[in-house]
Amino acid sequence: MTSSPESFELLSLCTARPGHADVADRLRSAAARVRDWNALVNDAEEHGIDPLLFAHAREGDLQLPADTLTRVKVRCVQHAHAAAVRTRAIGSVLDALEAAGIPTLVLKGAALAHLVYPSPAQRPMRDVDLLVPANLAGRAWELLLDSGFAPSGPDSGPRHHHLQTLVTSVDGLTVHLEIHTRLLGPTPFVSPLGYEDLAERAQAFSLGGRPARTLGREDMLWHVYAHAFTIDVLRPDVRLVSVADLVTAVDAWAGVLDWDRLRQRYPRLLRALPHLGQIVPWSPSVRERLAAFTPSGSRRDAGPVTAPGVFSQKLWRNALSPRIWWPLPWWFDVRYGVDGPVRRAWHRMITHPATVVASALDLAWWKYVRP
Repeated sequence: MTSSPESFELLSLCTARPGHADVADRLRSAAARVRDWNALVNDAEEHGIDPLLFAHAREGDLQLPADTLTRVKVRCVQHAHAAAVRTRAIGSVLDALEAAGIPTLVLKGAALAHLVYPSPAQRPMRDVDLLVPANLAGRAWELLLDSGFAPSGPDSGPRHHHLQTLVTSVDGLTVHLEIHTRLLGPTPFVSPLGYEDLAERAQAFSLGGRPARTLGREDMLWHVYAHAFTIDVLRPDVRLVSVADLVTAVDAWAGVLDWDRLRQRYPRLLRALPHLGQIVPWSPSVRERLAAFTPSGSRRDAGPVTAPGVFSQKLWRNALSPRIWWPLPWWFDVRYGVDGPVRRAWHRMITHPATVVASALDLAWWKYVRP
C-alpha cells in the first residue's frame, strides 16, 4: 500500500505507545500538514492502526476533524467487538487442540494483543496464526475442519509455511485461522524455524483468562520483524501495525529482554531497530539500550520516509523493475539491518541482488515449471 507522505508520517507516529511524551508534539505538527483526512483514515484502516490513532487523539490531545473522529470511534467499537469474539474463538481452538494432544503456540498479533497492548481491541488483525509441530499440522487442520471451520482460498501446497486457511463465523465475525508448520515461507538467507526450534523458549500468557503459550520474547520480535520486512523483496511493503507490534513490544519488554541473546540469535533485527527511530521515537529506556549495540554513524538521513509499496502482487517479473533493484533507502536499511557503509555496500552489491534473483527464480519455478 502507498500512503501520502503526510499520512505516513502521522500514522507512523501513532505506532508509538499512546501517551508517549516525545510523540504528542510531533503528532500535532504532523496533523497540521494533513490535507485529506478521509484518505488518512482509509490508510489507518489498511495499516491496522485506527484504534491507535483514536488512542493518541484521546490521550495526546490530538485534534481530529469531527467527522474523522466519529468515523474512527465507530471503527474502534467494531474492533472491540471483534477482539472479544476472536479471543473466545481462539480459546475454543486451543481447547480442541489441547484435548487432542497437539501443542500450539499463538503467533504475532493474536498473542501480542494480550501481552503488550493496553487492550486487545487496540490490535486489529486479519487472521489468527498458530504454530504446531509440522508432523501434527495435518491432524490439527482436520480436527478444526470437523469442529466447524471451513477451507478458504487456494490450497497452500506442501512448500508453504502454513496449511490452507480455515474460516468460521462467530457472532457475526468471520475468523480466519492459519495452521503454521514454520514461522516463515521460503526466504533467501532467512531460517524458517519450526515449532521444535522455538518451543523450549516459549512464554505463557493469559488469553481472556485462559492460559496459552506464544514465542519467547526475542523470538517474537524476530518473527514480527521478519514477517514485516524480510519476506517480500519482490513486493516491498510496510504495514504499520507490524511496526506498532515491534515498538510496543520492545518498549514493554525493554527491561526484561535478553539483549545479548537478541544480538547473538538475531543480529539483523537488533541492527534494524535503531532505523525505526526515523519514523517513531523510541522511549528513553529503549534508546539507552540500543545505543550500547549501535555504532556511531550507523544510521543515515534517508530523507522523508514513505510507504514503499509499489506492486499489488508478488510476481517473478517484479524483479524486472528498477524500484526492486534499488529500493527506498530507509526500507533497505531496515530490511537488511544496515549499520554502516561497509554493510550497506555489501547488501547493495551482493545480498540484495542475490535475494531478488533467487526469489524471482523460485516463483517462476513453482508457477511455470513445477506444475
